[in-house]
Parts: sequence; structure tokens; C-alpha cells
Amino acid sequence: MTEEQRRRNREIQKKVWTNHELRKKHGQIHKGQIAWNKGISPSKVTIEKQKATYQRTLLANPEIREKMSLSHKGKKRSEEAIKKFSLKMKGHKVSEETRRKISEAQKGKIIPEETKRRISEMTKKGMLEAKRLGKQIGRKKGIIPWHKGKTGVYSKEILERWSKSHKEKMANPEIRKKVSLSLKKTYASHPEILRKMSEKQKIRLSNPKIRQLLRENILEMYQSGSFPKQTNTKPEREIKKELLKRGYNEGMDFIHQYKFMNKFMCDFCFPKQKVIIEVDGDFWHANPIKYVGKKLHKHQIKGINRDKSKKAYISAVDNNSWTFLSFWESDIKKDVAKCVDRIEEALAKKR
Repeated sequence: MTEEQRRRNREIQKKVWTNHELRKKHGQIHKGQIAWNKGISPSKVTIEKQKATYQRTLLANPEIREKMSLSHKGKKRSEEAIKKFSLKMKGHKVSEETRRKISEAQKGKIIPEETKRRISEMTKKGMLEAKRLGKQIGRKKGIIPWHKGKTGVYSKEILERWSKSHKEKMANPEIRKKVSLSLKKTYASHPEILRKMSEKQKIRLSNPKIRQLLRENILEMYQSGSFPKQTNTKPEREIKKELLKRGYNEGMDFIHQYKFMNKFMCDFCFPKQKVIIEVDGDFWHANPIKYVGKKLHKHQIKGINRDKSKKAYISAVDNNSWTFLSFWESDIKKDVAKCVDRIEEALAKKR
């Protein structure tokens, strides 16, 4: 059809369907009639044709898309419709073939920034509405979740699939960076959330069973090689912070993460004074105060042997001209200033 014919058809349709009497008559004529195609599933070829036509004619036209969006804006489904839909979907399971198709269709799709912004706004509105309704119905703090204490809520297969998918995603440095930036933005704008999370985490980690489980999980990851190498740890940051506070310049006075003689990686080095500083974690390096008489893990034994080799090599090289200092994580936590005093004493002797 030409554009003129299409325009005329649209105008005729508008005139017909804006007449409420005509619409009412049309509805009464067809009331109770069974559709000719009810129960007949269309062929794959027909579905593909319909899909191609829809995408070519409607979705390709931004004006039509805008009209469709506006027509649905502000419309809310009735409670009855929501109830019917929830009953219909109850117990409904999506087949593996459908899941696969959805997954393939979504792969490689780039969501426009405008869409992301709209989704974010809608989510915020939804959360505020849920909070308001929660206050209205008198929902109290500390309500017990429906699945608390229940085992087998999610099957082992689903949990394994989620875990595998999460690991694959987080292995991508770009995704990790995006997640990190997103969390930083959230916490920067909502410091209250960060404070609450921190309190919950402290309570959680105070449980010795949880700490043991986390440690076992990390050791398994460490053994498999999936655990990333830990650099710039919290005790290291504390030492660095104190050094900078006392007027030492990184890069000029000291180097953080220094490769000694292309053999050992050291935490801190003062190259002019020939002083090496190591920060040792209580668990990984087996602090004797904490682990005396206890059975050590093989990684701890390995760490102790590596520390001995490192200390012996650094102390003996260049006619014993290098000074080697090590500090335990617990000592830094207790009094970081005292540890840095010891570093300054060693530097003064070298001067």
C-alpha cells in the first residue's frame, strides 16, 4: 500500500473505534465465539515471519515505539488481573530449551544508557513504594525471612549453576571494575547502608564457625590456584599510611612492593638505607604466639620455609649490608606507631 492509502485506512479505523456504540455492537456480535485458531499452535515459519514483520514495521520506527510506550505509561493492572496471573504462573516451569533460547537472545546485547537510567529510576521508585507499604501494614524490623533455617529451598544443581556463572563473570576484570565502581557510588550516596553492612559483617565474623568455613573456602581456592595474589593488604596500608604521615615519600624514600634482586617480592624497601620490611599475616605466616603447639596447614608450613629462605638470602647478600625487619599483623593492629618507630630506628642506624 502507498502511504496515502495507509493514512486513509488509519483515519477510518480511528473513526470506527472511537464510536463506542459500534465497538459495543461488535463485542456483542462476537461474544461467546471460539476463535478459529484456538488450540492450534502456529508453525515455526509463521512465528519467524510475524517476528520479522513486527521488528521491521513497529520496532524499527521510533515514533511507533514512543506511542506504544506512552500508551502503557501510568497504566496499572487490577488486583484481579494480578491474582489471575499469579495463579496461572504458580508452579509454571520454563523448559530448558526456552531458557537456552532466552540466554542466547540476551548474549552480547548492549543496554543503552537511557534504558539503564530508566530501569534504575523504576527500581528506586519500587523500593520506596515497598518501604512505604511496609510501614503501612506495620512490618517490623527483625522480621524472619520465609526461608530462614530451611534447607533444600534451591536445588544443588541450581546453586552450582549460579556459583559457576558468578565465578565466570567475576573472572572478567572489566565486570569486576564495573561492580566495584557501582558499589562505591552506592555506598558514597548511602553511608547508612555501609555502616549497617559493616555492623552485620562484624557480628557474622565474630562467629568462630563462620570464620572457620570462610578460611576453609579460601584455602580450597588457594590450593586450586583461583585465589588472587594478595597485595596491598590492610596491615600494609596501615604501615604505609603511618610512613606518609611522618613525611616519607613513596617512590623517593621507600618503595611499596619491591622485587628484591629479581628473586623475592618484598612489601617495603628503603633502597638508600638498604632496609627491607615484611608484613606477615598471623595465619598465612603462622604467628608462633597464636599457633604454638597447634597442627599447621601445609600452606602455613610452606610459608614458614619461604620466609626463612627470604630472610637468609636478604641478610647475607652484599656482605650482610641489608637489614631485614618483619612485623606481625596483630602487632600492627595493636600499635602501628610502635612498629614504624622500629623502622625509623633501623634507618637511623644506617644513616
